[in-house]
Amino acid sequence: MSGRDDFGAGRQDLAARNAALRDQIDNMLSDLRRRTAEIQEKQDAAARQTFEVASDDGMVTVRVDATGTVQELALSSKAFERTTPEKLARSITSVIREASGTAQRRLQSEFAPLADTSDVPDVPGVPSLAGLLNRGPLVQPPDPELERRQRREEDTAAASSHRSEPPQVRTKPEDDWDDDWNWDDNRRGGRR
Repeated sequence: MSGRDDFGAGRQDLAARNAALRDQIDNMLSDLRRRTAEIQEKQDAAARQTFEVASDDGMVTVRVDATGTVQELALSSKAFERTTPEKLARSITSVIREASGTAQRRLQSEFAPLADTSDVPDVPGVPSLAGLLNRGPLVQPPDPELERRQRREEDTAAASSHRSEPPQVRTKPEDDWDDDWNWDDNRRGGRR
């Protein structure tokens, strides 16, 4: 009879461990469903978000979505009067990078808590959830503060160089002509 009692006790112990494991798995599935619903809500809210950034001089305004994709680019009507094409292009690029970085960093900060797996228990024989999740972005988004600071430094440097340089005056229009221009063939270097 003692063998049968040991068998019955072992069976009850196995049933208790199975029940505990089932409870643990049910709790994990319930937590997974809750997190999935939370992520879906945050994704829906993020999809509706936009971020707008303007240059300090107001010449460039950019609106991006939550992923940093440009949705709208607006230039002031005076943009072509008050700046050079090169400076305007740098300003546009910088404002886009600032807006994109702002959006991407906000998105990462909103979703980071949802990727926290510190409270998920390890199940023997099953890979750890923490090991399956990617740690951090593949590419760091642009730093919005750095973009704005660099733009301001460039504007300050350009303003101070404008004041120190005397205006350039052309004395003769011939200064701009190339000597190798062939007027007959309308191209450089003559006939080939």
